[in-house]
Amino acid sequence: MELLPLVCLCLLSCSGETSAAGDGVKVVVEEDDDAVLPCSLSTKEDITGKTFDWRKDERRQEVFFYDSGIFTSQDQQFIDRVSHFQDQLKNGDASIKITKTKMADSGNYSCIFPHLQPRQTFIIELVVGQVLRDRTGENIPGES
Repeated sequence: MELLPLVCLCLLSCSGETSAAGDGVKVVVEEDDDAVLPCSLSTKEDITGKTFDWRKDERRQEVFFYDSGIFTSQDQQFIDRVSHFQDQLKNGDASIKITKTKMADSGNYSCIFPHLQPRQTFIIELVVGQVLRDRTGENIPGES
């Protein structure tokens, strides 16, 4: 049984990619709220001069791409709604905030450090719930 952890470590090392979300992280917010998607290196190393890439779902939509201090590209859906925590990069924190979430924002997000050895990927599920309003007292057609 002592060999099992060593075999697992070898398989992770040989694959060239580490997924740091074994159980996965789930973030649940209501529509129009802000959502913080966490992504931090366990080593807490300064990532100010590194590259990290946030993407959404299988379509691989570009959510936020940071390359050595330069923010580059973004899918239309996320323009002016996604930011990072610049002051936390020195602590290995690449988390992002999505403001005014929409139902369409729900899905699986990947935070990827493509140039680290081994390459590291974090998976975060975002669930945006519909806000239910109290409609008592409203005159709704078809209701009796």
